[in-house]
Amino acid sequence: MESRTRKRSSLNNNEDRISTLPNVLLHRILSFVDAVQVVQTCVLSKRWMNVWKSHPYLDFNFETFSSLINSDYYEDEMVNFTDFINQVLVRRNNFKAIKISLDLCGHTRYSLVESLIYYAVKHHAEEICIDTACRDVPIVLPRCFFNCESLRSLKLRIDGGIALPKSLGLPSLKTLHLGGAQNFDGKIFSSCPNLENLTIEDICLNTIENFNIHALNLKSLEILNWRYSRIMRGCKVMLFAPKLTSFKFDGNTPLFWSEVNLTSLDDVNVVLQRYYYRHDYQFYVDEDEYISGEDETKQGFCLDLLKMLHQFCSAKSLTLSMNIIEVLSKVPAALNKHPSPFSNLKYLKLKTDHKDVTLPAHVLNYFLSSSSLLKVCF
Repeated sequence: MESRTRKRSSLNNNEDRISTLPNVLLHRILSFVDAVQVVQTCVLSKRWMNVWKSHPYLDFNFETFSSLINSDYYEDEMVNFTDFINQVLVRRNNFKAIKISLDLCGHTRYSLVESLIYYAVKHHAEEICIDTACRDVPIVLPRCFFNCESLRSLKLRIDGGIALPKSLGLPSLKTLHLGGAQNFDGKIFSSCPNLENLTIEDICLNTIENFNIHALNLKSLEILNWRYSRIMRGCKVMLFAPKLTSFKFDGNTPLFWSEVNLTSLDDVNVVLQRYYYRHDYQFYVDEDEYISGEDETKQGFCLDLLKMLHQFCSAKSLTLSMNIIEVLSKVPAALNKHPSPFSNLKYLKLKTDHKDVTLPAHVLNYFLSSSSLLKVCF
């Protein structure tokens, strides 16, 4: 009876238990919302007045900010958003920043991006995430960025380009996501000795013949939005990653490997974007292979796709988009000429939005011929 009375008394007093928590727990809770909402907590009470100033997770989201500003002009919103970011950074009193993030789908000035990166490095940030567009000039990384020992995760996804150096020199970096970079040879990856997760998205390599990925500790690799129009004819990826276990590819043209050894690879996910057979498609065939007349482009595309898939012959799990199956099904002669090498394959997964899917028998037999396949799923 007494315990019930105490419980009712506590409820009636509307005790604010959250405000009694230490700052480290409050910061953890606030890490799930963006900077605008974090700053707004200063009006709750005296306890909250300065909590935001020491908050180490700074997530600047333009969409959230613009929803609070009554303006019909994007430029006015951008000026206010930039001013808000600057005010937050100035008033933080040099507290450490664990994460700094900028999410801005529209165009922004390169000076804002560079100043955020500069601030993050100077305040020993462990994670930097920049997702925006900058069409004036390529983003240039500040000099202090190189050899930053605190940085563990970096995402630079910038529509308009990034001016990458020859070396990054980030000893603690484990996760790297690059998007929008242009015409770099990939040798920067070797300057990150502890890199484990690498995502390369929508890059332009129209002047690069050999793209290098040399990462001794790399475990996961994603190459996304690999587009025919942005890749130099004949460009090959030279991969050396002895610990690689997971690979994902998403593009509209096959990826060509050179000098690869992927014996540790377990899980492979290959998505072929909406494709079309171009009359000028430059396919690769061996000298003794003959592809006849009107079907040469179609068969050439299929052969290139097969050669890419064969590089993943050690995979235990293989996920393919249905349009890959469609390409393979149209050229049964190519499947007969190039036997399946998937001796370790246990699971074949097909990605499709349709419920009723028929897997061509000769394509299924192709994957069954050399493997002990346990399951095919859609």
